[in-house]
Amino acid sequence: MYSIKYIIIYFILGFHNLSANQNDFNPYEILGLSRTASDKEIRQSYKRLAKYWHPDKNSESNAHDQFTKINAAYEILSDSKKRQQYDEYGTTSDDNHHGFNTYHFRDPFDMFRAHFFHETSSSAKKIIHSHEFLNNILPNSDKKPYLIFGSTNFCFHCRKPLEIFRSIEKQFNDVGIGTAEFNINDERLSSQLGILNIPSLCVISQGRVYHFDMDYTEANIKEFVRKSIPIKRFIQILRNYDDILTMIKSYNQSNRVHALLITKQKIPTLKFVIPCLQYSTRIQCALFNSSLIKTTSIPSFLKQISIISDTVLLFKEDINKPEFVIKDNDFTFDNLQKLFESNQLLHLSTITSANVFNLICQINSAKPCFLIIGDRNLFAQYHLSFLQLSKQLFDEYKSRMAYLDSSSVQQVQFHEIVSSYYHTNEKKLLILVARRLFSDTIEIQNTNIEFDEKSLNEIQRNIIHIEENLKLFINNRWQFTKKYKLPIIINFDERKQDIFTRIIDQFEYKWNYWIERNRLLRYLSGYLYTYQFWMFTILIFVYMYYSRSESDNRNHNLKQSSKINQIKICEFNEALLQQYTNPGASNVIILVLIADTPEDLCVKDFIREINLIKDSHMIFSILYRQQSMKWLNELSKKIQNQQSIKFFSSNVLALYIRRKFFVSYESISNNNEQSNQTLTFLDWIDLLFNGNFREPITITEWPMKFN
Repeated sequence: MYSIKYIIIYFILGFHNLSANQNDFNPYEILGLSRTASDKEIRQSYKRLAKYWHPDKNSESNAHDQFTKINAAYEILSDSKKRQQYDEYGTTSDDNHHGFNTYHFRDPFDMFRAHFFHETSSSAKKIIHSHEFLNNILPNSDKKPYLIFGSTNFCFHCRKPLEIFRSIEKQFNDVGIGTAEFNINDERLSSQLGILNIPSLCVISQGRVYHFDMDYTEANIKEFVRKSIPIKRFIQILRNYDDILTMIKSYNQSNRVHALLITKQKIPTLKFVIPCLQYSTRIQCALFNSSLIKTTSIPSFLKQISIISDTVLLFKEDINKPEFVIKDNDFTFDNLQKLFESNQLLHLSTITSANVFNLICQINSAKPCFLIIGDRNLFAQYHLSFLQLSKQLFDEYKSRMAYLDSSSVQQVQFHEIVSSYYHTNEKKLLILVARRLFSDTIEIQNTNIEFDEKSLNEIQRNIIHIEENLKLFINNRWQFTKKYKLPIIINFDERKQDIFTRIIDQFEYKWNYWIERNRLLRYLSGYLYTYQFWMFTILIFVYMYYSRSESDNRNHNLKQSSKINQIKICEFNEALLQQYTNPGASNVIILVLIADTPEDLCVKDFIREINLIKDSHMIFSILYRQQSMKWLNELSKKIQNQQSIKFFSSNVLALYIRRKFFVSYESISNNNEQSNQTLTFLDWIDLLFNGNFREPITITEWPMKFN
């Protein structure tokens, strides 16, 4: 019984909460642009949106906020350096100035160690810390794997591995794999990674951490990185010509673009693999060995393919020839990424997921989108005719067209919107024009272009006339639009996996999370199949069995000592303040609780919360209002810019003595009616540790007058 209790307690302590805050500020989405947008397109989109959302011209309640976001987005994308920083790291150094915090900052204690003890290397291209790992690298590792190297400054046997790592760093960056270094003395990051050895090399891929345990050579590291990326899951290996034709003909079923790599290698190059990971929801990648190409009975598009150099073919609806071909010197990661970014969709897609819908009908886009609704059998029958119309609309006006099936087996949530234009028992098709100024609403207007079985036979003849009619909705102002709340879009794009594969994948994920990223369990797992491990395990269980009473006494003593050894709390008075404002005094943060009497409920809550803080380097104190009301009044007068602030009971102030400002937390008590904030006290403390102050209040000097 007690052994089970110990095991449960140990496992609870071994698990880590990996919550990652999401940052919604995406400058590309705000301006309605793709990542490949030119400077001219950025300027045009900014001028159009800024004019529309200017608070002097737009009376909507959110116009000011939207206008601020548009200017912040343009400031990033119009500056080539900031744009490059955002594309690479998902943030810029100036993000906090616009109020869009991406938690892309360094721990204050890490900064202190780096400044005074020089525990980071100036030669490193990028140094990471626990916040960036948890909030940026780990959540995005399914799209961008990372190779990170850990060492310390005084580790002499780390020099050669570090030289090898830096010598191949650019090679990995050139194929889309991020690289960084970290200090193993950063205890929080090392604990999250499960680091045991110095030096240490890890790959972060698919939300998992893989540890390098071979000799440090360039070939071993490259092979380790390749094995850490699930290539076979995202890239199909084709064996013959029939497999190729079957794949590119399946665009109707898969609703995906197909990318085919022709290579003499048995495994694909990483500069092809990483773009396939990044765009796996929209592009199906495959590999075909060029040694299988023969001179007879091969598809026409393979006859001109070189069997020496790698070639990438991108297919859409045309199964007889590829849309794009990249080969020779043009076959680079950057070129392939740009190609995939601008060709994620078929010429005439079907709305099968929110991802497809967002690409078809982009938010704040200057161009509307066209939705074909109606009988799906008719659409399949005349697909080629609509395909030609869709190509012309995009080539000339950059407006996309897609088919929306609102039947009970597809996007049934759209039925309420579509039913006002089309009834399910009608055997016809019609075209609606739509645009989105907000993410949760959609404006729709009927183009009054309808097709039945008879008129569809004449669509080829009338295609120019149809295009001219649709052009009116692109260039002219809409008059009879209807606004709808955007319904939930059902996702049909998930890759099909058998239950056995899913079970194995989940097991591998849990094993990586519980074992590979837990130092002790990872260490023990190395001895799992040795007799020393089993002997040690048996001895542990025997010891636990015969020491139950001793364990109970020890636990009881620990509980008693935890009550006694609480953090010291001082009364906030003139002597305490004078002690830390004198020249030569320590630079500290004084955390002050404002209370009326020692019996207040907020005092108990404050004591309970601060006992959960570890390694705080803070001075904790309580200020009783009746005894120090004069000091609070004087503090209000010393605030710069004539800000008005009220000090309620249960308020907590963090006083930065040397820097002459303080930060207020409204209430330490959960049942205080004056506080309506959702930020918890411990979260607020974490923000203070990280240097991320919420509304700091600057003063001219600290008052010294107490009652």
